[in-house]
Amino acid sequence: MLLARWGFILRRLGLVMLLYSVLRCLFFGFNQLLYGEATVGEVARAFLYGLRFDLSATVATNAIFLLLCLLPRQQPMGAGYLRLLKTVFLVLNIPFLVINAVDLEYFSFNGRRSTLDLLSLAGDAGVKWLGLITTYWPVLLISTLLGAALWLFYGRTSAATSAPAPRPRLGLATWATNLIVGIALAVVAVRGGLQSKPISSADAASLGRSELAQLALNSSLTVIRSYKKSPLKRYRYVEPAALLPYLRNQIDGQKLIPDVPRTDNVVILILESFSAEYWGAGNGGGRYTPFLDSLASQSLFLPQHYANGRRSRDAVPAILAGLPALMTDSVLDSLYAANDIVGLGTLLAPRGYTTSFFHGATTGTMHFDTFTRIAGINHYFGLEDYPDPQDFDGRWGVFDEPYLQYVSRELSQQKPPFAAVIFTVTSHNPYPIPEKYRGRFSKGTLPIHETIGYTDHALEQFFATASQQPWFANTLFIITGDHTETLETPDYVNALGQYRVPLLVYKPGVTFSGVDPRRATEHADILPSVLDYLGIEPGRRLLFGKSIFRAGEGRAFLNANGHYWLVRGEDALEFVPGSLSQTFRLDTDRQLKAPSTDQTHRRAELELEAKALIQYYNDGVLDNRLYDTGLATPQAP
Repeated sequence: MLLARWGFILRRLGLVMLLYSVLRCLFFGFNQLLYGEATVGEVARAFLYGLRFDLSATVATNAIFLLLCLLPRQQPMGAGYLRLLKTVFLVLNIPFLVINAVDLEYFSFNGRRSTLDLLSLAGDAGVKWLGLITTYWPVLLISTLLGAALWLFYGRTSAATSAPAPRPRLGLATWATNLIVGIALAVVAVRGGLQSKPISSADAASLGRSELAQLALNSSLTVIRSYKKSPLKRYRYVEPAALLPYLRNQIDGQKLIPDVPRTDNVVILILESFSAEYWGAGNGGGRYTPFLDSLASQSLFLPQHYANGRRSRDAVPAILAGLPALMTDSVLDSLYAANDIVGLGTLLAPRGYTTSFFHGATTGTMHFDTFTRIAGINHYFGLEDYPDPQDFDGRWGVFDEPYLQYVSRELSQQKPPFAAVIFTVTSHNPYPIPEKYRGRFSKGTLPIHETIGYTDHALEQFFATASQQPWFANTLFIITGDHTETLETPDYVNALGQYRVPLLVYKPGVTFSGVDPRRATEHADILPSVLDYLGIEPGRRLLFGKSIFRAGEGRAFLNANGHYWLVRGEDALEFVPGSLSQTFRLDTDRQLKAPSTDQTHRRAELELEAKALIQYYNDGVLDNRLYDTGLATPQAP
C-alpha cells in the first residue's frame, strides 16, 4: 500500500523534474551564443548539476501536494480526493513552469534568472500584457504546451490509480511513521542535501563560469529563494584600519582639467538598452548610430565603459549616487532600501542648481521617482506630465523623438544652472517604431536594431533643437546606456561584454585632450566626474567611482551573478569569494577565452583591490555607514 502511494507521488514529481530538464534544454537553445566557448563536458556537468536544483524546487513548490498525498489513512484514496490532488498539483506547478518559460526571453535582458521582482513588471510603465504576449508568442506557446503536458501525463483521477483492494485504513503507527519520513525526506530535498546550509543560487558558482551557473539553475528556485532576502555577508580581507585609506588612494590622481569652479548646466542622457555593440564608434563604424558616432568624434568618447548592473534600476543609483549594484537585489528592492544615500541633487542644491529627472513612462516605473527623491532631485517628470497622449507608444511611454523635444522646451523654462537626467524609453522591448518611420531605419539582424536607429535620430533632433537654445553652449552633456540588451558578436557575448555601454562626454567647443579615452570607466564614475568638472569637493562621498578628469588607471567593478569582475587598464580579474581568481588580457583576449598564466603579481594586486571593494560595500551597506569614516572600525555582526 505504501509503495503504491509513494509510486503515485514520485511519478508526479518526476514529471515536473522532466519538464524542468526540457526547459533547461530550451534555455540552452535560446542562449546558445553564450555557450560557444563551453565544452560538451562543461555543458553536460551543468545539466547534471541542475538536477539538484530541480529537485529542491520541485519539492518546495509541491510541499502542499506532498502533504495532501501523505495525510489520508484511507487506502486507496477516493476519486473525489484524487481529483482534488490533481487540481492542487496543476495550480502549484503551472505558474512556476510559466516563470521558467518567461525567462527564456527575459534572461537576455537582465543576464540572470528571475527573482520575485519579475512579478512587479505589471506595475512598470503601464505595461500592456496583451502586447507583450503577442510580441513574445513563442513563450505563450511553450507555456501552453507545458501546462498541457502536465495535465495530460498526470494520469487519471480515479481510484483505480491506486493499489487494488488494500486494507481500508493504514495502521496509526504505520501512517505516522510514513508521514514523518516523508516530511524529513522533503526537508532534505528542499535543502539540496545534508550540508550545513541550504542550497542556493551561489552554489552554482562552483561550475566556474557565470553562464554555466545560470544554465544549471532554474527560475523556480531563484524566485523562491528571493522571497526572504538574505543579508549581505561580512568579509575580513583587509585590516579595517587600512581599508578606507587604501580605497581613497585608488581614486586619487592629478586633475587633468583646469581646477576652477564652474556653474555649467549638466544634462545626463541615459539611453534604454544601448549596448556598445550597437554603436559604430568604437566598433569601426557601420552600425546603427550615425548621429551618435558623429557626436563621438567631437567629444570625449570612452568605449571601454561598463554598466554596474544589467537592469535599469541598477543604472540609476550607480549614475546618480555612484552606488554600484554589488548585490543580487537592487538597492530599492533590498533590505537596505532605507540606507543613507547622497545623490546628485543633494550635492548640487547648495550650489543653486535646479535638478530634474525626465522619463516618458508612468511615474513609479522601476521606483525611479522614489530613488530620485532620495538622490535629492527637485522635479520628476513622468508620462502623466506629458501634454499629448497621441505620442504614447501603446506599451511603455512616449516615443523618444517627441519626448526629447518636450524636454528641450522644459529645460528652456528652467532657471540656470540646472542639472537634468533624461531616460529614454523607445528602445525597450518590444521596440515600437512610430508609423511614419517604418522602414526608414536599418532593421539589422536583431529586433532592437531598428529602434536603436530611431532613438539615434531622435537624439539628432534633440541636439538640433537644443543647440538653438541659450543654455546649450554652457552645458555639459553626458550620454550612456543603462544596460545592454540582446547581443550577437563574440566580443560582447561574454561575461564582460554584456556590461559594456559607451560613455560620451560633450561640451560645445571644448576638448578634453588630457583624458585617455582608452581607460576603463563605469557608471559609478559619472557622479564624481560631474562634481570634479564643476569644481565641487563633496563633504561626503563613496569610494567606488573615480573621476574621469583625474590621472591614473580607470576602473570598472561589477558583480555578475556572484562573479566579481575588476577591470584595470587591459587587465580583467574574475573573482569568486572562496574560490581561486583568474585574470585575462583584454587587448589580446576580448572574448575571455584563456586566463593569463604569467601575471601572478598583477593578479594578487587586482584581487586585493576587489576584496577591499567587496568588504567596504558589504560592511557599509550592512551598517548603513558607507559615508562614515568610522567604517574603519565596523560594528559587530
